[in-house]
Amino acid sequence: MISVFTYLFAIMTALPSNNNTKVIAEDPKEIEWKKTTHDFGEIIQGTKAKYTFTFINKGTAPIIINNATASCGCTVPNFSKEPVAPGAQGSVTVVFDSSGKNGNFSKNITVLTSVGQSTLFIKGNVKLEVEKPKSPVQIGD
Repeated sequence: MISVFTYLFAIMTALPSNNNTKVIAEDPKEIEWKKTTHDFGEIIQGTKAKYTFTFINKGTAPIIINNATASCGCTVPNFSKEPVAPGAQGSVTVVFDSSGKNGNFSKNITVLTSVGQSTLFIKGNVKLEVEKPKSPVQIGD
């Protein structure tokens, strides 16, 4: 007499196995940045240059920005704290402090969201402010 367990075991081992099954998310989420790089061009040393990166939630669930960090302390990112609804816009504002800097710069900002990680970039050229020559002073007549 064959036991029920032996019978089930025989059926299970005879069926083909598919270990390569991919799990597809039921609720795909997407973030679409309008722009991921901003070039400030030339700025005068000491300027606090500011730019706001924006994105649209192209998914079907809210997107939450968990954190935003910059590659150096001279760059400070601020971001939307509220969940961004599907179809709505969110933002990350970046302020670059050029005090004590001179020449070309390139910084990256890593943004961690509920749908993954994005990297934003700022760049530009810090120039020293050139003092304009004073007009000649006329002495006596």
